[in-house]
Amino acid sequence: MSEPVLSDEIRTDLLRSAWVVEAARAEVCGSWTAEAPRFEAARSRALRRAAIVETSLLSRVRKPDSELVASHADWMRSVAGAGAADEPLSELFIVRLGDWAGAHIAPYLDDGVQELQALGEEDRNAVEFPRELPPVPEFKPLPTAEEPAGGVRLRVAVLSDLHLGSRWGEASARAAVEDINSSGAELCIQLGDLSERGEASELSLAQEVLSRLAMPWHCVVGNHDVYSRSEGTLTDHFAATFGRRPEGALIEHDDMRFCLLDSAERSLSPFSSFNLVTGEFTPGEGSVERGSLTAAQHDLLAEVASSAGTPTFVFLHHPVQPFTSFPPIIFGLRDLDSGRLHATCDSGNVWGVFCGHTHRNARIRDFDGVPVTEVATPGAYPFGYGLIDVVSDGYDYRFAQLSDRDLVAEMHGHTNAFLHRYGLGPQKARRFEWRRAQDRGPDPG
Repeated sequence: MSEPVLSDEIRTDLLRSAWVVEAARAEVCGSWTAEAPRFEAARSRALRRAAIVETSLLSRVRKPDSELVASHADWMRSVAGAGAADEPLSELFIVRLGDWAGAHIAPYLDDGVQELQALGEEDRNAVEFPRELPPVPEFKPLPTAEEPAGGVRLRVAVLSDLHLGSRWGEASARAAVEDINSSGAELCIQLGDLSERGEASELSLAQEVLSRLAMPWHCVVGNHDVYSRSEGTLTDHFAATFGRRPEGALIEHDDMRFCLLDSAERSLSPFSSFNLVTGEFTPGEGSVERGSLTAAQHDLLAEVASSAGTPTFVFLHHPVQPFTSFPPIIFGLRDLDSGRLHATCDSGNVWGVFCGHTHRNARIRDFDGVPVTEVATPGAYPFGYGLIDVVSDGYDYRFAQLSDRDLVAEMHGHTNAFLHRYGLGPQKARRFEWRRAQDRGPDPG
């Protein structure tokens, strides 16, 4: 099979992402110079790498996304630590982010590939490796979130990336299903990446596990679900297993609408998964990680926008733009489709947007007052799922940790401080209230 060729649009988004990564690395290293003078050299290298990428962007008549740099630098510090000495691996983490950028964009640069790679080598040679790895953080169960005082019209469970076929996929998914069955939820929505390697057997297992839910349930397709590692090709296993083409769906339940968007892009990528620990690609190819919507799904959003005030929740796998976590831009829903979703929220019919893909709790922006929430997964810290309690004029949202403490403690034994900070998210992302009548202020992020 010939090597996949990325579309010009995705190549541009990769270059945009790499530029933001390098500019943000320069900002972080600049903030660390007070601790150690060597970070001034690291800052200069990152700036030079950003300049190399910028040349290729400008040749594509695309300016760098300078407005995203500060937010992405904040994200880097939120995971690595505000200071270089906060964690033994903080400096290596920042270097590995640069390795990701260099590995992905080298084939698409107009010029400067050798200089970019040489600067990356200097970064790696300058890293001071720790003598020992940081210990696993102490396990402390999350406090049980209190239920709303009353007046709940409908409870909806939100179940993010299951990754059946991964080490903890099946056990954590079954534990989540048991909890949701006891939660009082009347509907469950799963946010994609049902499988780890896109195998038919993994999707069949996901269908079997989800069929144990005691309420109606629906799922969207994730990027892991459209490409079979063993077959080495894009597949239709999702449609064959769940009886629905991945073109989105509009579900009605209890006088409300639930819009399912299948944002996984059916395009092959020449890149396999990048390991931030080793700085290398794993063998094999896969589908692209960026999300996009089809024309049919744009029609669904048009129907949502014109539905005469019917309250609607939107569910999709990919987070919306501007996406400033890692990798920025390219890991989210493409700009065009994010803009269409934003315009749909402007109609006043959308009460909330819920995304997976990132394996974390986050609420980094609203669309004109409509919360856009990323939901963490059962199989990674903090190990849980979301619950939406709909009331007459809005809803309460809370993230619930799995109740199987033995399983959670076992999974926790294989985590680390970086994953703790990344996955948990702030309290405002794990529990909040939204009322339609409230004054819609600026985006929280």
